[in-house]
Amino acid sequence: MVGLRQDLSEIGSEEEYSMTRTSKRLTSQARKQQIVELTLRLVAQYGVPGTSMSRVAAAAGVSKAALYGHFKNRKEILLAALDAVFDRAFEAINSSTHPDVRERLGQICEYESALVSADDEGFVYPLFEFVAAPPSEGLRDALVAKQLATVRALALIVEEGKQQGTILGDVDSEQTAWEIVGLAWTQDVASMMGVREFWNNARSARIRDLIIKSISTQAPYAARSVSTANHEA
Repeated sequence: MVGLRQDLSEIGSEEEYSMTRTSKRLTSQARKQQIVELTLRLVAQYGVPGTSMSRVAAAAGVSKAALYGHFKNRKEILLAALDAVFDRAFEAINSSTHPDVRERLGQICEYESALVSADDEGFVYPLFEFVAAPPSEGLRDALVAKQLATVRALALIVEEGKQQGTILGDVDSEQTAWEIVGLAWTQDVASMMGVREFWNNARSARIRDLIIKSISTQAPYAARSVSTANHEA
């Protein structure tokens, strides 16, 4: 699918991807990381079906044969790129260690909003291209597993809140996790569609606080909608 793509002015042309065509030799790990990053850019521009081994090799400034020295096949490269996309989700989930689970969930949501606002590396477009990839690409199971892993991680945080007495005991932890994931996806879509003037950090903060307040016990919780609204994208 090629419809969901960034402007070439933002992600650069295919020739610009080949900036590393220099005499400097990269370590094997550095080369693999470079290939993954370039693959994400190609997925954003051409979609998953259009991200061929030839394009990846051209972007990295290496031969197709050299690619097989780092990855077994094209699917392995795409799976590594998918891992990189979801690393961002776990970066947000692990961004806070606040002892009050409600505060931690709020900070996780704030961190995600900041990532979307400063999406210089272009992870939003590749994510949706992976979602839109046809089943024949063989990535669906991995995509589902990654998404469910983020939901489980958030649900465990909610369960921790039940144990500490800050989250109501009868709360459906998985449903709350999906609500938080849904908020993140809404932010991603708004950013990708360029409608940030209609869906901004202030609105995200209000939704976030509604979610957290709905599961909170009577223990004091300081919503942060106002402070976040002062940092609208």
